[in-house]
Amino acid sequence: MKTFGALGVVGLAGCLSNGGSDGSGGEESDIPTEEDGVEFWGERLNDHAREADIDWRQFEGTELTFGMGLHKYSVVTQPLLDYFEDLTGIDVTYDIHAEDEYWLAAEHDLENVGEYDGVMTGLWQAAEMHENGWIHDLNQFIDDPSLTDPGWLQMDDFLDQTIELMTFPDDDFVGFPNGIEAYGCVGLHEPTFEELGIDEPTNFEELEECAQAISESDLDREGIVSRTSTTTLSSANWGTMFKSHGADWIDRDSREARLDSPEGIESLERFGGMLNQYGPEDPGTYDWYSSNGALSEGDVGILYSTPSTSGVIDEAVHEETKWLPPLQAQGGPDPVANTWVWATGISQQSDNPEAAWLFVQWANSRLANFVLSTKQWQGHHPRAGFARLNYVADVYRGDEEIAPDEDIEIESHGITDSFLEAHEQGMAMVPSDPPPVPVDTPMNMPIMSEAAVAMNRVVRGEATAEQALSDAAPQITEYARQIPDDYLE
Repeated sequence: MKTFGALGVVGLAGCLSNGGSDGSGGEESDIPTEEDGVEFWGERLNDHAREADIDWRQFEGTELTFGMGLHKYSVVTQPLLDYFEDLTGIDVTYDIHAEDEYWLAAEHDLENVGEYDGVMTGLWQAAEMHENGWIHDLNQFIDDPSLTDPGWLQMDDFLDQTIELMTFPDDDFVGFPNGIEAYGCVGLHEPTFEELGIDEPTNFEELEECAQAISESDLDREGIVSRTSTTTLSSANWGTMFKSHGADWIDRDSREARLDSPEGIESLERFGGMLNQYGPEDPGTYDWYSSNGALSEGDVGILYSTPSTSGVIDEAVHEETKWLPPLQAQGGPDPVANTWVWATGISQQSDNPEAAWLFVQWANSRLANFVLSTKQWQGHHPRAGFARLNYVADVYRGDEEIAPDEDIEIESHGITDSFLEAHEQGMAMVPSDPPPVPVDTPMNMPIMSEAAVAMNRVVRGEATAEQALSDAAPQITEYARQIPDDYLE
């Protein structure tokens, strides 16, 4: 199988400063420079690593290359790489590609070239990487006491479903998480709601009414925006609405498409209708970045999305935005949230997988995930991590110390209470058995690519929901029948 799919903070008292303690941040000039922030945290990451009962220098002199998408994870960790070399004697280089080019580059290397020792992985592609035998089971490294100190690694920081979703047949755990996302949350621009006297929605019907009220008002804003382009992951936010209507993508016993059920049709009628009637011009063209930008630039009053990509939103606008967890259909089942996990895997072609594992541990340690999740220096946009959700949330709320051995006070996170609450509640709505989309199968990307095209047709007004889903169903059935048995057992 060769398809691989298609994807068309914190200031420190006495050391660093990031504006007021209310989370509003302040001007960019008040935030530490990248040079100062990287130096401060690079030293502390290494202090933190030395607490582990492992020999960090056992592979001194090794050179590693990691394939990376142009993403906050790679952007935040790249300037810290010299500190990892200081700690271990291991030289790490990133080969970074724009995200829309990265997956094909990673596929080509993993299958044919073998230059990469490790790769950025995503939940929606991970089963295909596993089925093709491209990446290692990480349990072999986690269980090796010469490579891993379990008390330092702190796997309990992760939600159980995050680990379960990255685990495939034979209990192979193939990607170490750095970021998690709950799709289908609702970002409300509170000044807009206050000016129009609109109550926040409690279900999808009320969400549509709010979008209509904003769109038809005298304000220079449309009602709602979401990720709606034809790229595979643009189906993700609609996917939460789809599952929360009680619909299924496939029948896992008969291997047949089920997305064209009455529940699936109803979900797409609502989603597509809202975006078509009350969204911005050309609503079917929006990706994750431009949909966040529409809220940031004042073009819309509602963003239907994941809070985890909101780091690109202007901080002042984000302070005016209230996040709600995924909604439900009126009188319908409990909400079911769609999800994504960003992670790092180790190539089967690597000559130095153990050295690569030391880097994966370091770059995704407790402290490293905190740095990724919260604003640290100029140009560093927060809200990109939270894979260690229990730990990061506890630190934010003051229930956990960031560094017990150091007197470090947290002044600002670059996040808000409603963001964290919506994120936590959304992640609690993510099932893992079965998951909200067929991410536990190597045919997830082809299946959801068809779903994304069907969704886009409705958003553009080119087809009814029934037509679009009925047209997609036969091809999805063909893909479902190609799923190996062990992925559905």
